Amino acid sequence: MSRTLRILLACQPIPGHLNPNVALAHALLDEGHEVALYSGEKARLLAHQLDISFFPFGAELDKQMMSFLLPENGRSDISSVAVDRRWVYRISRLNEALKGWLIETIPGQIADLTAILSSFQPDILVTDPTLMGPILILKETQSVPIAVFSFLAGCSVPGPEAPPWGRGLPPPRNFVSQLRCTAEKKIVWWLTGDVRRRMNEIRRMYQLPPLSQGMAQEYSKVDLFMVTSTPSFDYNRTDLPACVHYVGACSWDSSGKEDLPEWLEALDSSRPLVHVTEGTIHTSEPLLLKAAAAGLSGLDCHVVMTTGKHRRPEELNLGSFGPNIRIEQFVPHSHLFPRTDLVITTGGAGTVTKALISGVPLIVVPTAWELPENAQRVVECGAGLRIEPRRCSPARLRAAVEKVLGDPSYRENAARIGHDLLKEGGPSRAVELLEKLVTERSESRS
Repeated sequence: MSRTLRILLACQPIPGHLNPNVALAHALLDEGHEVALYSGEKARLLAHQLDISFFPFGAELDKQMMSFLLPENGRSDISSVAVDRRWVYRISRLNEALKGWLIETIPGQIADLTAILSSFQPDILVTDPTLMGPILILKETQSVPIAVFSFLAGCSVPGPEAPPWGRGLPPPRNFVSQLRCTAEKKIVWWLTGDVRRRMNEIRRMYQLPPLSQGMAQEYSKVDLFMVTSTPSFDYNRTDLPACVHYVGACSWDSSGKEDLPEWLEALDSSRPLVHVTEGTIHTSEPLLLKAAAAGLSGLDCHVVMTTGKHRRPEELNLGSFGPNIRIEQFVPHSHLFPRTDLVITTGGAGTVTKALISGVPLIVVPTAWELPENAQRVVECGAGLRIEPRRCSPARLRAAVEKVLGDPSYRENAARIGHDLLKEGGPSRAVELLEKLVTERSESRS
């Protein structure tokens, strides 16, 4: 495309959301386009490193967002219910938290973005799927095209071939599972009534009519919905609207230039290496790390556990563990994954994607948010196992590790999905779709 576009990227200021957007920003800049970032203050340095314009969340909005993303004192309304057996209770609590995070933050988003659209005048607004202001309001009140760039491993646009989003249920492939999904969708609809009411109250603030459906249905009404995944990892759905496109892995690793740790290079390569991580923002009880420390001690493999840069190992009270286990705050995936035989994770999309494109199978212990969805997709494609948090005992985790390491089909399936993720095109494919959208919009108006 010969014309230079002005692209505004809007996303949450945490790694799992930012990293795919950074990969996209690099691809856009390589094509000569102008890029700006709208996010929280924690993303300011990243925008500076990219040498792009930065528009911060308003102070109150930033505070609201971070209270959900990185709660104080390690307490989270989402994570605290992850191990509760009462799934109706969990959904109710989850929806209450999502109402605060997704819906109540909309007025702050609209105030910020209205001013930014006026000053920056982008050709297209590319938004995180968790920033609902553009999706529920701006797509009807502004002329700028709206594209969703979803960091999720599965497509969150609803359809008859997908189960209700959130619990990580299997897709409805037979009569029994179809009945179950139908029943659960009705229960979820009933439980989310307050969310819909509040959503419509906010729409009335902007002179917009109420919606008869849930907010997820609005994803299908944007100009473009890009999924950083591949159909073979997303139940091979055929029920998606024309606006949905899979673009594959959009990974970015800022630490690739760091030196390879000497201790990692010195590990005996004849023994399997197992990596255990709870992700970059896990703040509640380290149930996975504790189970791994107790269950994998003495196993005939190397175990590298990471706590995240926000937590020091000595603070987590992981107990005693064998000499085959090493605990670090952080190890670059670019160094670790090429040497890894198995990843044990809570299921963040970034970690799952990087493991798969490295051909590494997984064991997923999904604690909250969209993690159960990622876990079930790992299971469905044969690339690993899923253990519910409340069932993640040291013995059960050890048995799962032995099973995956002992069955080469898990690695073969991980490599197959990883190949599919890469062949979709990644950030360069996303750039093509954005350029095509602007071109088509311009032609339709001429």
